[in-house]
Amino acid sequence: MKKLFIILIIMTAIIGCSEPPTPQFKQVWKKIHRPKEAKALLDKVNTDFLTESGMAEYEVLKTIVAYKSNRKLENDSLISASITYYDQHGGDWLRSHAYLYRGAIRLYRFGNIIDAVRDFKVAEAISERNDDEELKCLVYQYLAHANHYFRNYPSIVKYSHKLLDSSTELHDSTMMAKSLLMCATAYADMDKLDSAYTYIKKSIELERHANMSMLSDLYSMMSEIYAEKGEAIKAKEYLNKWRQTGYNHTTWYLIPAYIRKAQGEYEKAIRLAKMGLEDGDQRTRRKCLILLSELYELTGDHEQASETRMMIHKYDDLKYNNQAMLMIDWQQKFDEQRQTNEFLKRMSWMQGALIALVIIAILAAGVGALLYRRKVSRLSFRQDEDAKRIAELRTKIELQEKNGQENGQEMARLKKELEKRMERISGTLLIGTQMFSQLQQRQCIAEATAKEQQCLVEFFAQLRPKRWQEWNRQYSNLSTAQYVFLIMQDDLHYDDEAISVALDVKRTSVRSMRSRIKSRAHTS
Repeated sequence: MKKLFIILIIMTAIIGCSEPPTPQFKQVWKKIHRPKEAKALLDKVNTDFLTESGMAEYEVLKTIVAYKSNRKLENDSLISASITYYDQHGGDWLRSHAYLYRGAIRLYRFGNIIDAVRDFKVAEAISERNDDEELKCLVYQYLAHANHYFRNYPSIVKYSHKLLDSSTELHDSTMMAKSLLMCATAYADMDKLDSAYTYIKKSIELERHANMSMLSDLYSMMSEIYAEKGEAIKAKEYLNKWRQTGYNHTTWYLIPAYIRKAQGEYEKAIRLAKMGLEDGDQRTRRKCLILLSELYELTGDHEQASETRMMIHKYDDLKYNNQAMLMIDWQQKFDEQRQTNEFLKRMSWMQGALIALVIIAILAAGVGALLYRRKVSRLSFRQDEDAKRIAELRTKIELQEKNGQENGQEMARLKKELEKRMERISGTLLIGTQMFSQLQQRQCIAEATAKEQQCLVEFFAQLRPKRWQEWNRQYSNLSTAQYVFLIMQDDLHYDDEAISVALDVKRTSVRSMRSRIKSRAHTS
């Protein structure tokens, strides 16, 4: 049975594995993040000799290389044709990468956010089904970024956490720092500064693994959080670190404005916040407006504060929010449907496996019972043969002695065989006597072998011949174990508790054995 479970696990693993790239394009995939080198390898491929599957993979690679080389793409027709092929013929590894990069092209080249998210969700389902951590990292980053366009902050947090789990599984410290930064940014956008601060602090602990661009984002975020909390000294410390990275940022004026507000320099803060309104980032402009409304209230300019609050609503366009809500709802339904389908697949597989196990168990039990019966039958047959042979030997010896035949050698052989067979019978009776004695003393016989049980039955047949004949008239085709049961029940008068102890079984098994014996009774 243990072997059966191992086989089932291996089969499940084989079924769940994703297919790697074909050997023909293996080197191209290795160079995929170096698009010039990958393109040089692709240019050497003679497409006239490619199979349909080879052509599908070639078109995926050609599109990815063009995208990574920043070359102009008129449309996504090549990679879409490959996706159609993989949807029909399978191949999870290539199919997932095709969906992933078509989503990236749709998002960053054509601005088709909704269709991009649909592609990313398919890639996510495949990567999680095959437990492909590297692919999951890519998918989660794209999904977090795509949801940023809808301001779907709960989903951004969800995918940032998923990215953190996958990067931790891969022991990728750089990606861990990035995922922590993404979590912090999402919480900050949701105005949950305490959560944002917790994650940005963890990300700062991994700053030695970050490149300069990521360090710029880390320091600016840290500076912004301290500034919003009113801790001007720490905000300035990280602001200086940020400037040393040499990277500009969308919050370049916003953070100093926060610092000036914390220092009570409201007029300077207002000037900086107004400069921040020229920023191209919508989130920064909105934060600058919120800050300006607060500063106008602090300076007593309530009319300006009211006008500024009116301007804030321009960034909360109803149509945009409706589109965002529709996309958020679609993603939720996609996940629910996927979970339902996976549950049904697992249930179907488990039911099939359970049915197979039951069938195998029944067959094994049947084969075991057959082998056991054959073994017992052989033992019983041998006992009968021994008894018959002993009678024959005795007759021959008596005849030779009566007739006065002088064949001493033949006489010795007959006597030796007689002694051997009697010794075997006496051994059987001895074992049977010992077994019967154990039962009389109410000892457990669960460990008794088939031979020992048969010896017990043979001994009892000679000890209680009338009862034995009565059982043979009353029942048909009883097994040795059932005869042992009858010995305890009818001769030793054991109750169910005593029988269960002797056989080391549950009382329900005792009742089941009794029912099976009754079913073999002759009908009158």
